[in-house]
Amino acid sequence: MSWISVFFTRKKPIANRCFTHLMLPILLLIGQTALVEDAAAASLTLQQAIERSLTQHPQLEAMSFRAGASQAQINQAKLRTATEVQFEVEDALGSGVYEGADSAQATLSLSWALEGKQIDSRVGAAEARQSLVTIELERQRFDVGARTAQAFLTALSYQERLAVAEGARDSAAQSLEEIRRRGRAGGASRVDVLRTEVELRRRELDVEDLEHELAIARQQLAAQWGNSDSADFELLGQLQTNQTLVSMEDLKVRLKDSPRVKIFLTRARVNESEMAIAKSDALASWRFSAGVRRYEATDDFGVVAGVAIPLGKNRRNEVRVSELQAKRSVNQAMAISEESRLKARLFELYQALQHSRHQTSTLHEEIIPRLQKAVAEANKAYSVGRFTYLEWQSVKQELLDARLALISAQLSSHVNLTEIERLTGISLSANSKEKN
Repeated sequence: MSWISVFFTRKKPIANRCFTHLMLPILLLIGQTALVEDAAAASLTLQQAIERSLTQHPQLEAMSFRAGASQAQINQAKLRTATEVQFEVEDALGSGVYEGADSAQATLSLSWALEGKQIDSRVGAAEARQSLVTIELERQRFDVGARTAQAFLTALSYQERLAVAEGARDSAAQSLEEIRRRGRAGGASRVDVLRTEVELRRRELDVEDLEHELAIARQQLAAQWGNSDSADFELLGQLQTNQTLVSMEDLKVRLKDSPRVKIFLTRARVNESEMAIAKSDALASWRFSAGVRRYEATDDFGVVAGVAIPLGKNRRNEVRVSELQAKRSVNQAMAISEESRLKARLFELYQALQHSRHQTSTLHEEIIPRLQKAVAEANKAYSVGRFTYLEWQSVKQELLDARLALISAQLSSHVNLTEIERLTGISLSANSKEKN
């Protein structure tokens, strides 16, 4: 007898048998917990996808380093020019009474500059640049979130199209079985059987194509957080859109808060801060000095002090100031132009959004229910010979086309909604968006 059979036939002590009975439910519970965790890990919602992108996208990670650098620039701008220590020796190593160092005068002094205005200007410019980085990061976060949402919704639309295609394939398989049965009974022609076989093969090809498209869409979605090698997940959500929309007039009023407009206004602020630096640097700073002087001849000490006051008006930075003034004007004009462009683009997207939502409601509430009833009646009519094969298939094809059109309209509605939010930087829904 082998050692395997001995292991399984050998009688165990009572304690071991009790331990086995106690461990079995625990092992089953652990197995069920692992299955639940695996199922949760294999599913993905829109909110989870956006959160992954916002925390793992390489572009946002790079911008976070820029934010840290801008804070370091502010700290650097607060530093004053270092105080200087000066040591001078006079009336030494000469000739006559100045031979050697007996008549020498040694002076030790400190000198510093008054630059409070310059420091304020540098700090103001550094803070304006930090605001610029913050707004740019905000804009990129909206862009990354919008791209992720669109990639998720595109993949979700393929997933729903695949479900519709699989339903059409199963329906074609059932129809083939029914027609074959009727053909054997003499109620259907050989032509109808062959056509139905071709229809089934076409539906199977549709399913295969959509499986490939869905796999590609998942890869593109996973690439949003830099992990395209792991795209084996199921998308959880629906393409339904029933949010209460903010009015177009309200959008136009709040458009000034869009990062795409604020970035130009912030650049104008940076230009103003740089002009303040250029103007303050054009005037030399007052410099003060104070120290102690020793007289070797009399072995005495004295205090020395001095001040350096710039004279006249220094015009060396006038060209730089003029350049910055021109840049500020350009950025202010660009802010107005960008706001005008966004208003026109918003109107276009808003109209497209309302149209897609109207298409969605019409298809979902009116067209598809009627076609479903029509298919049911067509099935009955064909079964009793009142409908030809082409008439029967035509009605079923209309229902399939309507279901696919509904998915396309829902996707278009979501894409328009997401694009408006990306451009404005605000939520278009008056209420919280549904987290499907």
